[in-house]
Formats: sequence, structure tokens, C-alpha cells
Amino acid sequence: MSDLPADWRLQMVEMIRGKEPLRSDWFTGGPKLSPLEQISVYHRQFDLRIYDALSEEIPGLHGFLGDQAEDVLKAYIADCPPSSWTLNRIADGLPDWLEQRGAPRAQIEMAQLDLAIQAGFEAASGRTLSPADLASMPPLQLQPHVRLLRLTHNVHWIRSQSTTSDQEPPELTTGDYPVVVFRRHIKMRHWQLSLGAWSILDGIDNGLGVEASIERAFNRGWLNPENLAAHIQTWFADYAERNLLEIAPSTE
Repeated sequence: MSDLPADWRLQMVEMIRGKEPLRSDWFTGGPKLSPLEQISVYHRQFDLRIYDALSEEIPGLHGFLGDQAEDVLKAYIADCPPSSWTLNRIADGLPDWLEQRGAPRAQIEMAQLDLAIQAGFEAASGRTLSPADLASMPPLQLQPHVRLLRLTHNVHWIRSQSTTSDQEPPELTTGDYPVVVFRRHIKMRHWQLSLGAWSILDGIDNGLGVEASIERAFNRGWLNPENLAAHIQTWFADYAERNLLEIAPSTE
């Protein structure tokens, strides 16, 4: 066995992660395993654990990929081995990685949806808005568990059917699907809105006040001026009922 360098612990971690070639000269072997087989056991177990963890994070994409899932996910792990202390972050780079590889847009959006659901499930909950809060219209922000997605494919319906029902999921279709992902009690849900209702939440998420969010949506042609006040009142009642908003902290 060769003399170990001062940073041998770090190099061994990199070997197990697959970022450095496996070395047999650092190990003595044993009655049943050669030196290379010894380190290979750790590397193989790491790969299996990471693959299982990744699959659990992205059930929508895993099912959507079908027979391609194993090859795609193993390629992602090889290119982007985890460096975080928690396996919950293992899929964070997946949408960008898929996009860089030229993957179909529907696959990228399914990965984004999986991550939004996972992040929302783990997020905290802020204070629920009261009717009095809405009457005074304070500065607002999205609740920590809320994520906004403007999808170009109906992956939210496909994921919902494939992960919660024995029914055949719908066919993949293209369109404009403004979606809110949020948590209700201990379950994650999605809500497809009109573009106008979604755009107000998007404005708030981008740091605009309520009036500025409405004005931006109106200027972009996303709001119908007919009965606009009634629509906005209904939308904010729906936002509050689903606990999508909270009062933003004061900057003073």
C-alpha cells in the first residue's frame, strides 16, 4: 500500500463520489475482496443510494421518462455528483442539466414541477392573512411554500394522475398553463389559474406591490377590464383561502 497523501480523506470522498478514479494501492484487500473491490463497494453503494434518493425526489419525471429514466438519471449523477450535506438537494440542478443537454421542454418542466413540490413540502408556513389584513392591503409576499410556474405543457395534470391515481394519465399537450404549487395541511397541490390571476401573484413574487402588479398585468393585456374589480376581489379571496400570501416584513 502506497503512502497516503495529507488530503487522503478528501480524495477518498471524491473517489466514492465518482469525481476521482478509484485507486487500489491505498487499500490492503482481504480474504474475499481485492483492494480495488474494497473501494468499489463503497463507490457502488454510494451510486445506489444517490440514485434511489434522486428517484424519490422526482417521481413525476421518473414516471414521465419511462424506460429512459435509469439512463438519464445515472448520466445526471455522473455529471453532477452531490456535494450538499443533505440528499434533499440532489435534484436541484436537474432542470438546468436537462436544458443544457437539449432535453424536450416537457421533461424540463416536469423536473421543475417536481422540485417546486418538494421545496414547498419542506418549507415553513407564514402567518395566515385575515380579512382585516386584506382590507388595509399591506405589502404582501408569497408564503414560503408557494411556487409559481408558467408551463407550456400539461405536465401538472400528467403528474397528478400518474402519482395519485390508477387512471391513465392524459396525453401530453401544449398550451399556456399558469400554475401555483402550494401546500394545504400536509399535502402539496397545484392550482391552474387564469393568466391574469397568476400574473398578480407573479408581480408580488417579483417585489411589486399589489397595485403595481395589477397595473403590470393590465398593461401586458393579461387582464380583462370588464368587471375587473369583481375579478380581483374574487382572486384575492381565493389566494387567502389557499393561504398563498402573507404580510411582507417591514423594511424600515
